[in-house]
Amino acid sequence: MLSKQQLMEDIKTMILCLIDLSEADSWFGKLPNPYQHLAFSAYNVFAPANPAFRYIIPEYDRNCAVSSPNALIGSRDKPNPEYASMGAYFYIANASAMTEQGLQPYFTIKTFNVKPINTPESSGTTITVKGYKGNHTEPSLNWRVDFPSGYHLPFLVRLQKYSGYVWEKLYGVEITADFGEDELDWEFCLDDLEVEFFGSGNETGESMVKNDERRGAGQVFLAENIPTPAFT
Repeated sequence: MLSKQQLMEDIKTMILCLIDLSEADSWFGKLPNPYQHLAFSAYNVFAPANPAFRYIIPEYDRNCAVSSPNALIGSRDKPNPEYASMGAYFYIANASAMTEQGLQPYFTIKTFNVKPINTPESSGTTITVKGYKGNHTEPSLNWRVDFPSGYHLPFLVRLQKYSGYVWEKLYGVEITADFGEDELDWEFCLDDLEVEFFGSGNETGESMVKNDERRGAGQVFLAENIPTPAFT
């Protein structure tokens, strides 16, 4: 049986920084696939403060990047109609490759920042998060947050605190944003995604690291972590 110290050492530290986008020609683009063990579907990397977006997104939505300059923008919009009902999705890209590298083929998601883009005053937007384990087609975990109409600061989602569950041993996470009573697909921003990966010796998938030690252990940030204001 592994000791607590061995388990702590077996939690792999990964800081996932978004590619530094050139304001000249790369202010909007795709993430590499895989990107540090994860694949991203229906997401794009963008720099919301880039002058190219001045007349594309409202001024009050250019705060998407909690860790400037980059964030992810996601929606259900997909070129293949067969998958049009699915939300933006990130998942384990290659389980076999992770196993060969001494990692368990799953992850724990802890926190992230999110906000809907350009929410009209007529109605609010609901963001739903679903967690999938293994090859399950139905989510094992489900949580949602309602944003009233108007513009918002990015909201720091603490999944365990707000849902009451640890979002662990996940294969993938799906996020959707639905606008109004008709639940129309809506775009949203995602930043500072914090996840944990585990070494093959940690078969429980449980973190043994104290709360005050977690900043350097197993965290994956889309950019350098910066505290975000509370949702208002």
